[in-house]
Amino acid sequence: MNIKTTLKTSVAAAALFAIAAPVATPASADIASGNKNKLVVSGQVVRALWYGDDGEHSQLFNTTGNTANTRVRWVASGTLNENVTAGATIEFDVQTSNTADANFTDSGDGEVYEDKTSWSIRLQYAWVKHKQFGQLSLGRTDAAANGNDEFTLAGIGGVSTPNTLWQGGNIQFLETGTTATGSFTGVAPGDVLTNLDFSSRDDVIRYDTPTFMGLSLAVSLNEGGRGEVGARYSRKFGPINMIVGAGYSKFSPVSTEFDDEIGGSIAVLHDSGLNASFAAGERSRKTGQVEGVGAHFWGASGGYKAKIFKVGGTNFRIQYNQSTHVDARGDQGTGWGIDAMQNFDAIGATVSLGYRNYDYENKRAGHCATGECSIDSVDVIGLQAAFQF
Repeated sequence: MNIKTTLKTSVAAAALFAIAAPVATPASADIASGNKNKLVVSGQVVRALWYGDDGEHSQLFNTTGNTANTRVRWVASGTLNENVTAGATIEFDVQTSNTADANFTDSGDGEVYEDKTSWSIRLQYAWVKHKQFGQLSLGRTDAAANGNDEFTLAGIGGVSTPNTLWQGGNIQFLETGTTATGSFTGVAPGDVLTNLDFSSRDDVIRYDTPTFMGLSLAVSLNEGGRGEVGARYSRKFGPINMIVGAGYSKFSPVSTEFDDEIGGSIAVLHDSGLNASFAAGERSRKTGQVEGVGAHFWGASGGYKAKIFKVGGTNFRIQYNQSTHVDARGDQGTGWGIDAMQNFDAIGATVSLGYRNYDYENKRAGHCATGECSIDSVDVIGLQAAFQF
């Protein structure tokens, strides 16, 4: 990314940040259900304006969010007696214009935009919880260990997970070692960077134990026979808050590629606002499948939660990720990024400014025309606004 492009994108993003504070008129309404249960309707609208550069092509994109997109949910809950509560959740991804998959065309003379024209189910499950015996959930929801590779106390949510993917995850890397203008590799940051987190939004039956001295356990049986276990522990030691998670997932016997997966993360937050996190994981492939090489990653972040404005906290974070053998043997992706998020507590809104640099290294002979690739990095800078209701 040359200095001209850097200055151009930085100035554009700064100007956008200055004018993007959301304005809304709060609304209230009573919602009555058909019985004594409580029903809450909530959701969010997320939009992002970002500039992507693959070393040869560049473009300003107006899309939905990436890890957090526009959605709506209905949450019902009720009390059976003093020990037992129950509830249900329905959550949809709504129709959106120009999804986060926006990228450059293979010819490089334009952009690929993709509108989402249908609703899709994110969550649809019911649960029952006993104070002494824990919670049982049934339906489409997270499996037992989901999220345990993603713990962070940086106060920056809905922008990216610790795999550093933000916007631009579908922009292909450009190979410039064999042609004057470069050629697309067919590989994007989203193909080679991951945090190998566990099963998200699957059809499961899941049991969670009560929390005892900060420790909770969970076990689930997923659709297709995949089993998963997870553990979480949180505690405050003097001025330091800590949360730790770990998980193990055994893939279905009918899986032709993967065998099992293990991983976890730890995050700490000091009362001063300083925070840090670390995560790592590995997914093994079955012998003889995809060259028998397992995928693995590690990532780390550091941040600071500040109180600069009265409207809400201002949080900062820098993070790094390295993923190996995710797309194929010999492939390695690295990514690092910087985020700043301003919270507007009174209206449930956030405005985030971020930068990402994605790199891809290929050590497989024959992938490029010469077997030795010179691959440009992908740079992304932009702004995201989220309004929750």
